[in-house]
Order: sequence, then structure tokens, then C-alpha cells
Amino acid sequence: MSKIIACHQPNFLPYLGFFDKMKKCDVFVIRDEVLYVNKEYHNRNRIRINGGNGFKWINVPVISLNDYIKHIKVKKDFCLKKKIWNGVLLNEIKSAYNGSKYFDEFFPEIERIFDNGDDKLIELNMKVINFLKEVFDINCEVVMASELGLKGENFCEGGDASCDLANICKKLGGDVYLSGSGGRSYLNLGVFDNVGVEVEFQDYKHSVYKQKFPGFIPNMAAIDALFCVGGMPRA
Repeated sequence: MSKIIACHQPNFLPYLGFFDKMKKCDVFVIRDEVLYVNKEYHNRNRIRINGGNGFKWINVPVISLNDYIKHIKVKKDFCLKKKIWNGVLLNEIKSAYNGSKYFDEFFPEIERIFDNGDDKLIELNMKVINFLKEVFDINCEVVMASELGLKGENFCEGGDASCDLANICKKLGGDVYLSGSGGRSYLNLGVFDNVGVEVEFQDYKHSVYKQKFPGFIPNMAAIDALFCVGGMPRA
């Protein structure tokens, strides 16, 4: 039986496609050892609202942007000894989803996670990811790339994205790498062939479910589905 490896950066409040990939693999590798990219999904995501474009961005303010994801720190501002950023985020989430069918069931845990005052973005993001993984009944193993000790243990040379991913797969004993669909545009499949790893591409079709507000907008943060339908909807 094939051992499927998938990788993804530890995004903030990831969308459902992130968890679809997680559900289809045996080992899910968190790429915390790559560079943080501003205005990507590392510290922000979208939630559904009524009016405007139907969604809004929420974000965690961070400092030390020119660094690896695992080192990025949450910006701490204090007002009357209470952290501003998490209070604002929680209020925005509550305003958007209060009254949703499953809001009262799941919001207390989101509130608890945000109130812990994590120093690093990776700590906050992983708490949310692990919580949603459990709620969505996903059983794969989760591994941090920074803990694999890959330096000096490369199975292919080159230092590009394909080599990095192939090395991760071989380190973990994987023979299949599950890539996002975007990998079709940049992966060098020959690199994987050379180390005996097959590449498959995620064919994710977004589920349509009843959101709190009229109409449907895909690719919201996964908490949209959590609060509205109580779990991970079927595609």
C-alpha cells in the first residue's frame, strides 16, 4: 500500500481545501521552515459577511517579516493589560457568525485558543489547525518540516522546491507525493521519478453548503463551514 505525503505552509484559519489535502494523505508536513510571505495566507484569511463583496479579511499582526515562518512573532499591543489583536479578531468572528447553527458549540474553543497569548504565529496557527483537524475527524499524522533534520540527508540535490519536497517524501518513507493543483505549473516531475516518488495532484472541488448569509462564496476560512454546518461538508 502506498504511503502518501502532503505538504502545506501553516496558514491562518486555512480554507477547506487545506483539510481536504490533509484528509487524503498519511503524513501531512507543515512547511514551517520556509520564508514568511507578506500578504499571503500565513497570517490572514477571509470570513463571510453580509454586504460589500460578501467577505472580509481578518489578520493577525506580526513582526520580523523577513524570516522563516517558524520564527515569525505576533505583534503584542496592550491596552488596559488586554491584548488588542486577539480581542479585535474575536469580535470580528463573533460579529460575522453569531447566530449560525453551530456557533455556540464551537466558538468557545476558538476563543480559548486566541486568548492564550501565543508569542509566535506558528503556535497560534497550529492550535487552530489541530483543533479543526480533530473536529473534521482527520486521522493523518502531522509533522513539522523543521524537525525532520533534512540537512545533510538529501536524496536529490538542487535546492529547488521539487528537490525539497522529494527529500521530505523519502525521509518519511513516502512513495506518493500529493500536490496541490498549482504544483502542475512548477514541479519538476523528473526529480520525483529519480528518487522513486510518484506525484499525484489534488483535484479539489469545493463543497457548496448553506452559509449564514444569502448566496454562496467559496474558499472562506474553514470556520465558515464549522459554524454553519458543524463540520467538513462533503464535496
